[in-house]
Amino acid sequence: MQTKTSTIDDLPRNVGDSEDKDILPGLLKQHPRFLYTISIGFAALFAELMLFMSMYYAPAKDSSFNIGLTVGTFLFSFLAIFGSFTLPHLYFLPRFKRYSPIIFLMMEWITGAIIVTAASIIQLVAGIFLVNGELFAISEHLRSLALYTLAICMMVHGAALFARYVRYLYERELHQSYKIVTVAGVTAVVLIILSLFLLPYDLGRIGTGLPNNGLLSLHITLRDIWLIVCTIFAFIWQLSVLADH
Repeated sequence: MQTKTSTIDDLPRNVGDSEDKDILPGLLKQHPRFLYTISIGFAALFAELMLFMSMYYAPAKDSSFNIGLTVGTFLFSFLAIFGSFTLPHLYFLPRFKRYSPIIFLMMEWITGAIIVTAASIIQLVAGIFLVNGELFAISEHLRSLALYTLAICMMVHGAALFARYVRYLYERELHQSYKIVTVAGVTAVVLIILSLFLLPYDLGRIGTGLPNNGLLSLHITLRDIWLIVCTIFAFIWQLSVLADH
């Protein structure tokens, strides 16, 4: 007769953890500085994009409108990104006993991605009205919004999920170092490949004969540099969390 062996997902109930205990604490509790920093960083990207859209594709708007739109976009984006990390955790925490730890984290990840995507769609709709439905402007806006959304959902949320789950394994001495190093290494390779693929496209638009090319070049340069900085920051944070055990 075969005996049932305990699995990782059975551990919270087997090691004496109470059901109401936050076994997988959220970022706001464990890493608030990272959460605020990454939310501000990506909110600045969304705000800069909206400022560029208003100045490049709707130059008739006055400066006060541009400033108000930029500030409003920053605040809205910050709340959406911050909420994508905190609200799912608050919602699913009372239901933790229904899920295994990894499923619990995946449910948070999916819900957070939905929040960020919904916020991007709202900003896209606002951009459509801003540029009066000009297709070229809409495609520019959509391309940048999709890039930022993917970076937040895949890289930042993914890094947070992985770091939290590894911490959970460390606390129960179930981690396997070679697997952790492998995942971190693969992540670094993927980031490098994506950078090499995306940067030449953006750099190729700088210095072309497009109207008001100086503003376009400034936007592309700032966007690429800041996006790379935010992504590297998230990756280094993940490595620091993994190395802290």
